Amino acid sequence: MSVRKDIIRITIFPNKPFQKYTETILNQIETFERKNFPKNEAMAIKKEVSKRTNTLLVAYYEQDILKEQNTQKLKSTKIILVGYIIYSNISSTQMPVTRILKLCVHHSFRGIGLGEKLLRSVLERMDVPKRSNADLHVDVERTVAINLYKKVGFNIIKRIVDYYEVGRDAWLMEFIN
Repeated sequence: MSVRKDIIRITIFPNKPFQKYTETILNQIETFERKNFPKNEAMAIKKEVSKRTNTLLVAYYEQDILKEQNTQKLKSTKIILVGYIIYSNISSTQMPVTRILKLCVHHSFRGIGLGEKLLRSVLERMDVPKRSNADLHVDVERTVAINLYKKVGFNIIKRIVDYYEVGRDAWLMEFIN
């Protein structure tokens, strides 16, 4: 895709300015889920977003669309989703934990630092490591994702056998500053 990296924005979702785009964005996320994750890992996005402890950040750009209608030119804006991250704030007796539940970047926008930017946005929002710890689970076979998490500051803590399903293990990774 030929979209300039500098026009991609990240915002919390849902929010008031995006109200009219809510269904479109949720449908785009559901499509991402189906295309990028095995069936048993695809999230029920509407359900996850409605949970009080979960937060969704979306990376997007706006595309202007010109339409001709009755000899008038009408301009409208389309929101194009290019990535998202869902995280949860988990209470703890010691320090709250920010758990990264899902990170996904459209295949056409990988390799430009968008995944890193989404992760760092969450860490900043949740004031990790000052006011919260952070962790995540990642398939031991997803080398690209593991390297991204390490680059941002996550370390492998332990292997969890059969985390996703029998024969598919996960690494538990924690943010270490």
